[in-house]
Amino acid sequence: MGASGGAPRDSIDRRGFLKAGGLGLAGVMLFGASGCGGGNQGGRAKGGGTLKTSLDSDPPTLDPALAYDFVSWPLIHAMFLTPITYDASGKGFVPWAAKAVPKPENGGRRYVFDIRPGIKFVDGEPTDAAAFKYAIERIMDPKTKSPVTGFYTNIVGAKAYQKRPRGGIKGIKVLSRYRLQFDLEKPDQVFLQTMCVPSASAVPRKAVEKYGADFAGHVVANGPFKLGEWKRGARLVLEKNDDYKNPSGRPETTEARLDEIDFSIGVDPHVALLRVEQGSSQVAGGGIPSSDFAAVMNNPKWKDYIKHGTLNVLEYFYVNTQKEPWSDPRVRRALQYAIDKKRVVQVINGRATVADQILPPNMPGYDPSIKGYPYDPEKARSLLREAGFKKGTPLDFWTAKDPDGDRISQVIQQNLSDVGIDATIRNVSFSEYLSQTKAGKTDAGLANWYQDYPDPSDFLDILFNSDQIPANNYSRYSNPKVDRELERAQYMLDRRKRLALYQKIQRQILSDDPIVPLYYPVEYDFVSPKVGGFRVHPVWTGSLYAQWYLKRS
Repeated sequence: MGASGGAPRDSIDRRGFLKAGGLGLAGVMLFGASGCGGGNQGGRAKGGGTLKTSLDSDPPTLDPALAYDFVSWPLIHAMFLTPITYDASGKGFVPWAAKAVPKPENGGRRYVFDIRPGIKFVDGEPTDAAAFKYAIERIMDPKTKSPVTGFYTNIVGAKAYQKRPRGGIKGIKVLSRYRLQFDLEKPDQVFLQTMCVPSASAVPRKAVEKYGADFAGHVVANGPFKLGEWKRGARLVLEKNDDYKNPSGRPETTEARLDEIDFSIGVDPHVALLRVEQGSSQVAGGGIPSSDFAAVMNNPKWKDYIKHGTLNVLEYFYVNTQKEPWSDPRVRRALQYAIDKKRVVQVINGRATVADQILPPNMPGYDPSIKGYPYDPEKARSLLREAGFKKGTPLDFWTAKDPDGDRISQVIQQNLSDVGIDATIRNVSFSEYLSQTKAGKTDAGLANWYQDYPDPSDFLDILFNSDQIPANNYSRYSNPKVDRELERAQYMLDRRKRLALYQKIQRQILSDDPIVPLYYPVEYDFVSPKVGGFRVHPVWTGSLYAQWYLKRS
C-alpha cells in the first residue's frame, strides 16, 4: 500500500495472492472493471438463502489491521464498516459509517468525519469516533506488526507514535462522540482512498483486547455480514448480520441479501468449476482455470455463466536501467519492438488486453491517446546495432514459478533471441523471487502490480519514484524531474489538474523505456445464472458479497 509522502513501502508481488485463492482476483486488491458477459437470465431478487462457493485456501487473516491481500480484503469489507467507501464506478466515494464524504479543510491538511450514531458491533460496543481512532492507532503501534502503516504516516504525529506508541496520535482528534478529525502533515489526495480500504475499518476495542492476536478467529463485526464459522482448511461461513441497517441508503452499502455465504476451503479450481456445472455450488472460487478455459469459452452451454472484466493490474517486463548495456536508451527502446505482446496474450488463452501504457484502462488518468510500439524485430535489431550492442549478450531474467509466467517467459526468451539477446530464464519459487527483487539483485524479470486503490500514484509513484529503489522500482529507474513532479502531484487538490500532471508524468516515464508494459489481465469468473448482483468491480473484483442474491426461478 502506498505510503503518504512517497515514503518507501514494502514490496508485494500480487501474483502470490492471486494463487492464494479467492473469488476473481485473490487482491487485490486489488482490482478490475465493469462486469459483463453472460446474458441476464431474468428472475427477481430472492431474499435470503445460502449461496455456496469456494476458496483455494484460507484467507491469511480477517483482522483489518493485518490484512494486505485480495482474499482477506473482500471478506473484511463484508463484515466491517469504513467511514466512506467506493461508488459503483470505483472512481468516486460515497459515505458509509460517516454521514458524508468530507471536504478538505485547512488547505487540504484536515478532514473531519461525522460518524452516524447508532451503529454497533454485534457485541453491542458502539461504532463511534473513538472506535475509528483506535483502529488507526492500533495499525501504527509496532506491536501490531501491521503491513499497512504506510497508508497513515502522513497523519500528524503518526511517525512519532510508531517510535513511541503512547498518548495517542496527535493528528487524530475525537471532537465529540461521533465527530473525528484528521490533521495531515501535507495535503494529500490519497488520504480519502485510505479511508475506504479495509484497514480503516472501525474495530471493537474490548473484543480486540480480549482476543489479542486471535481476534481474526473471533471477528466481532458491524457490517452486512458477521463471521458464522471458520474451520481453517475446511469451511468459512458469512452469516447475515440482522443488526446492520444500510446507513446511507445507497446500493454500495446495502444490507446482505443472502442469509449465508458458505465457502469450502482448499477446493481445486477444476473441482470448483465442476460443482457449479453440476449445481451443487453457485460461484467457482478462483475463476475459470487455464486448463478448462478453452472448453468453457467454446461451449455455448456455459455462455450465461461467464462474467468478465479488465482488471486494474499491470503485467510488465523490466530491465536494470542502471547497468550496461540496459542503461543505453536505444537498447531499452529495442526491447519495446522486440517483444510480441499479442503472442504473450495468446499463450495465456487471450485472458488479457495488450498494455500500451502503465495505467490500466479503468484507472483515473488512463490516457487513450497513447499508442504503443508495434512488434518489429527488424527495428529492434537496427536500434541494437546503432547502440553497438554485441550480439549474444547474456541476460538473466527472473520469474516466479507459475504456469502463465512460464509460458510468457518462453515467448520473451524466443523474442529476445530473435534480435540477438541471449536470455536465460531464472524460474524460482515465489518467496525467492520476492527476496531477490526486494534486495535489488535481479537485472531483468517479469513483474506485476495490482492496485491498492484507484489512484494513479499507486502505480506511477510506487513503481518509478527513485526513492522506491529497489523495494518496488525493480528497473532502478531514476529521473529527478519525474521525482519532483510525482511529489507535486501527490499533494495537488485540483483533481483535473492533478490527473493531467500524472498523464504528463506517465508519458515521460514511457519515453524513457524503463519497462515493457505487457498486458492488463481480464478476470473470468464462472457464476451460475441463478446468482444476481455479481459483477467485476474496479476495487473489489467479483467479491461485493453483500450485493449477491439468489434469483427466483
